[in-house]
Order: sequence, then C-alpha cells, then structure tokens
Amino acid sequence: MINELLCISRNGKKVYWDSVNSHAVTHFTDTPNLKELVIEVLENKDLENNNLEFDIDMKRVIGTTDVTEVDDTDEIIYAIRKNRRDQGYVPFTKSRKAQNSSYIFIALILNNDNSYSLSSAWIGRWDDPPFPQQAHATAVSKDYWNKHAFVWGSQEIEPGTETNVKPW
Repeated sequence: MINELLCISRNGKKVYWDSVNSHAVTHFTDTPNLKELVIEVLENKDLENNNLEFDIDMKRVIGTTDVTEVDDTDEIIYAIRKNRRDQGYVPFTKSRKAQNSSYIFIALILNNDNSYSLSSAWIGRWDDPPFPQQAHATAVSKDYWNKHAFVWGSQEIEPGTETNVKPW
C-alpha cells in the first residue's frame, strides 16, 4: 500500500489515499476530474465519525454516473473490474449512455492515528447492494444487478475477463 496525503479536512484531519492499488485510484483514472472534486468536498467538510460513507449534491453537474438502469433490450456483458477481483463479475451495458449527475459519493476509513484513508469515490449516489458473487451479497443483490449495469467504457476491466454468460 502506498499512502499519499490527499488533503486536509476543514477541521484539520489528514486524508490519505493509496495511489497504486486502491479502488479510489481506478475511479480517479476513469474520471479525471474526480480527484479534484473529492479534495473540494473534503477540504470543506468536518470529519468526525469512525467510518464515513456519504454522498453530497454539488448543486451542479459534475460528470456522469457509471451505473444505469437496464432491461431485456440492452446488450449486456460481464467482466471483472481492475483491482476488484473480490467482487467477481459485474454487468456492463453496451447499449446505454451515462447520465449526468450532480452527486459525488465518498467512502473514508478512520485510521489509528485519527487520520482518514480514502476507500473509494465516484460520481453518483450510493444505492446499490453488493455484487451477486461477493461474499456479503444480500437477498436483493441479484435482482438489483439484473436491472442495473455499468456503462461500458466507464470502468477499467481486467483484460480477457469479458463474457456474455451471466455468472449468477
């Protein structure tokens, strides 16, 4: 793990991130302005809880969401996202476009020294359950991910993992 200082919150808490192997680095790579947006939010927020997961309406369009609703007319493929083998295969739609969003989601973890580590961040809201192949999948995981998918090209995948066969 390579921890780099990302920013300091409004109340003086340091926020670090793994710039090589984290979920955050893949989202920052996929969405070039995301890192600056995360810094903007965190520098203007007091951090006070143990584990923080929140979405914020930025009151302006900040980019596009990666996940969209799908139906039987969509061309769906499945693949494993980079740095996320533990999540298994996830659905991607090749027939829908990403939608504009004013929301950003940020997940932080409290470190032993009262600093924070950025776990993940993306444009959009947090409303999706775990993926069906994850160990902590819920009863609604399959139903949700049968009706939602990532927009193809919005997330980097592990080469060679693409399949047309639903893995669950």
